[in-house]
Amino acid sequence: MATDPRALVAIIIILFMIFSPDPQPPNIAQKAGVDDVLGLERYALDLTERSVFGDFSPPDGKWLNLSGFTNETGFAWTYLDDFRSKGERLTQYALGDETRNKLLGQPVGRSLALYNNVSGVVHGQWIRKDDALASNPPRFNMSLYAPEGPFGTIPVSSFNRNLTAREGRVRIRFEEFDTRSLNDTRRTLDGQEVQTGQFVTAQIRLDSTDGSNESWEVQVNGVHFLETGHMILTTTSDKLAGIYALPHLTQTPYYYQIAQHIVSRAVNETIIRQVDGRQRLSSPFTSNADGTTDTQFTMPHCEFIVYLQQIPMMPVERVENEDSALLQLLEDELRFPTGAAVPQSQEMRFSMIAFSPDCGYSVESKGPPDFPTQQGNHMSGIKIEVEQQQARHHILFYICVLGGQLWLLTRQMKEASTPSMRSRISFYTVSMLALGDGFTTMTFALISLFVPGLWVLLIATCFLAFLSISFFGMRFLMDIWTVQAPERERRDRERRAAAAAANPIPAASPTPLDPNPPAAAPLNGIAPGRMLDSGAIPIIVPSDQDEPVDEPANTLNGLPAPATAATPTAVERTYTFGALYTRFYFLLLATLFLSLNATSWPPTLRRFYFTLLAFLYLSFWVPQIIRNSFRNCRRALRWEYIIGQSILRLSPFAYFYGYRSNVLFADVDFIDLSILAGWVWLQCIALASQEILGPRWFVRGNWVPPAYDYHPILREDEEGGNLPVGTENDPASPTLGAKINLGSDKSKRVFDCAICMQDIEVHVLGPDGAADGGLAGAGGLLARRAYMLTPCRHIFHAKCLEGWMKFRLQCPICREDLPPM
Repeated sequence: MATDPRALVAIIIILFMIFSPDPQPPNIAQKAGVDDVLGLERYALDLTERSVFGDFSPPDGKWLNLSGFTNETGFAWTYLDDFRSKGERLTQYALGDETRNKLLGQPVGRSLALYNNVSGVVHGQWIRKDDALASNPPRFNMSLYAPEGPFGTIPVSSFNRNLTAREGRVRIRFEEFDTRSLNDTRRTLDGQEVQTGQFVTAQIRLDSTDGSNESWEVQVNGVHFLETGHMILTTTSDKLAGIYALPHLTQTPYYYQIAQHIVSRAVNETIIRQVDGRQRLSSPFTSNADGTTDTQFTMPHCEFIVYLQQIPMMPVERVENEDSALLQLLEDELRFPTGAAVPQSQEMRFSMIAFSPDCGYSVESKGPPDFPTQQGNHMSGIKIEVEQQQARHHILFYICVLGGQLWLLTRQMKEASTPSMRSRISFYTVSMLALGDGFTTMTFALISLFVPGLWVLLIATCFLAFLSISFFGMRFLMDIWTVQAPERERRDRERRAAAAAANPIPAASPTPLDPNPPAAAPLNGIAPGRMLDSGAIPIIVPSDQDEPVDEPANTLNGLPAPATAATPTAVERTYTFGALYTRFYFLLLATLFLSLNATSWPPTLRRFYFTLLAFLYLSFWVPQIIRNSFRNCRRALRWEYIIGQSILRLSPFAYFYGYRSNVLFADVDFIDLSILAGWVWLQCIALASQEILGPRWFVRGNWVPPAYDYHPILREDEEGGNLPVGTENDPASPTLGAKINLGSDKSKRVFDCAICMQDIEVHVLGPDGAADGGLAGAGGLLARRAYMLTPCRHIFHAKCLEGWMKFRLQCPICREDLPPM
């Protein structure tokens, strides 16, 4: 039995993945590298614990023996005082006049309406403001940061994460660690222990909107000071020891002490995990958003220092202690739900200022007091618990959408249960719909790996989409493919015949006979196996035993044609579908990987790609429109299937293009949404017009192959000759089959429908052509839709014959084959 080599390769790969050995422990060289990293971390930690507030003051000539904080680096540390001043200004605007006491650690007599754990996402607009940096930009030797490549030093012209745009969008995702090992506490005068700070990690994405198409993402680590709600975060790399010097970026000694304690605990815990082998990254505080470590071939990138201030949900002067207690109860209920009745949570709001000490640029969030609220209101967003709750509702809604699609598909499969109905449906229309279900399956399966809180719902959605494509969609495709196989084979034969007619093979010229042929040898003298030359023209029979095109392949009526090379067997058709099956999944994987890569493209290019992909996907009715025109078929699908699938398939795009609170925080674009919805609507209108006006009303006659018209204009003249069999003017049938119309309208005839045994009243064009009754116009077109005339000139009700042809393409009276409708 033959073995598929692709299956063998897949089995070998799976066995290799199962029986491959576990990763080996680091060798001596790798251990030496890890020991060096641990030594540097311990040295930086010791320096952080021994330093005091004010040890790093570039205007006073005070520097730290840490990467990026020495005088030799050339970084723009002269901007640090302006950075601190702008941060205090943001805090003062958010908290009011009592800010100074808060920064000094003194009680102000009331609590603030601030979230303690800000795990979640906020987004807004940023604008560039680097006037102070422009007057004294950083200057350093670029060759010092050039990476070493396999063929020498790689020249560096600019750093990654550089920013030349003037404005754009910003999105920040927080992950806060409120464990006791990563926070700091203090005791109040009444002996209560309150938290003062927590370690926090944030992923910041900056996109430009001024046409420069700049977009990058960075990960920063820092401290969240709970009493005032502000944060200080920084990147960490070999070029800048940001996390170790973070306490020196604070404004007051009080917050310096809090940051020093939290940073010391975070670094200590990281070193313990590295020693135990639980963390193998050489740079645990990496600035790469994907969590990878920089290598020796990595291009240098700009560092980033961020100051964030949480804006209270209500003005400070109107906050009472009861409001703070209610907010604390609300936050606890969100994180650890108990079913308590609490009000709806409000959005988080933050203001921001950030600068790059090595690349020399500064950005701020757009909002008051520098800009009116209409132009920007800093950054706002929701907590992670609210985001997951909304995501659950949205996923449940999409599960209902998938259920509706599956229900419509099963009803359409039941409707198209006969070969006659399946031959009308476009294979590529169903393929595009199945491709969308496959893309949904892989997307939700991929997302479930990174969102453990929604794993059950994501896997359920993935399973439902997989059920739709594997058990129903691909089965429907295989049935359509099998039914339409003879049609494809006929087109291939016609194509080969046309190619042979266009390039005829020149006939070989006969060889002239020899006037003096040699005498024939006696029969007993002929060598065994030697052929005789009789002088006749040889007839060459092809090796595949194909018969001539002009001769019938099977002269026995009622018997199936023999399986030859020109008539593939069912096994060969299945093999062809298997190859198409492989190409289908290859296209699906290629689209998925390209879409994943497109998420890191610049905003304009990324938006264009996904809109183009959506436009191509929502063109699923175009192949059906084309097939209706080629086959002269007025309707192939149920209208509930067409309308339902159009609405359900368009709903995810309406969610991302028209709903502001979508899970991806994609910008609302009603123009693109209108284009997509209008395109689907035009396709539905085209399908409806094909059913009413005819499938070929908008195409030229020479664009499509000729097809039989089941709704012709009945004529009484000799040239028309298309009256049904049995009329009194029909010489082929002497019997009177049509009833005489005694009414005043002499252009009407009444016939019997052999299916329902009811009368059919039709208009007949007279010999003079005057009594046409408008049969050639739009009204006549609708009137002619009431009857159908077969090529054998038998007339039936349109609905009766359409119902008959769903099961059998034969005339109900004479059993003659009928062309497809």
